[in-house]
Amino acid sequence: MKTLFQRNRTLFSVLQVAIVWLAVVLSAFEVAHVSYLCRDLYARLAVAESEGNRLKAEYGKSILELSTWGSMQRIEALATKELLMENPIASEIKIVGRFSKGEL
Repeated sequence: MKTLFQRNRTLFSVLQVAIVWLAVVLSAFEVAHVSYLCRDLYARLAVAESEGNRLKAEYGKSILELSTWGSMQRIEALATKELLMENPIASEIKIVGRFSKGEL
């Protein structure tokens, strides 16, 4: 018959194996969970990058549209058509100098 010390030693060894086995199983579950989280976050990143690219393209179109609305040709055409403005002839052009403080 085994002594009490040998029984405790065997029980201790079995307990150690059970604890290590439990740690391995829990570790495997955590690896699977972290892999899932990584894939999920990567999918969110891809969606965010896609949205960012769409917004950059929209911003570029908006900038182009703004520059078109403010182009010199458009301003001149509107001034001629809607405000009935014309380019002055040379005799109508007056060059004005700077006024000093005492002059008016």
